Amino acid sequence: AGVAVELALSPAGGEVVGDRGLPERALRNLLANAARAERDAGRSGPIEVALEPSGDGFEIRLDDRGPGLPAAVRERLFEPFASGQPGGAGLGLALARRIVLLHDGELAVGDRPGGGTRVRLWLPAGEIAT
Repeated sequence: AGVAVELALSPAGGEVVGDRGLPERALRNLLANAARAERDAGRSGPIEVALEPSGDGFEIRLDDRGPGLPAAVRERLFEPFASGQPGGAGLGLALARRIVLLHDGELAVGDRPGGGTRVRLWLPAGEIAT
């Protein structure tokens, strides 16, 4: 979408086991939101994406330097049809959260230090029943 992405990958053992397509879809939704936020702020990135071991799983962190999330949107962030984007369907974050929960993971959205939004997605290592 014309926005640069910068990856920081920490070497780690283990793997997340589950449905390959669903977490990929969740990440695509999260990256699309971050890219939109960058464009809304007149920027072309980079979106910073980090992957590192965390506890007994892995954390994926996405940082953008967009306008951030208004409080009114933050309260309903993961509800279907709640969108902070003009013309947005409000399904991307709700779907991403549902996918992460199906994999026994966690999804949190907050402020990025220095401005913008930080998304933290955590998935456990090992077998997952989806």
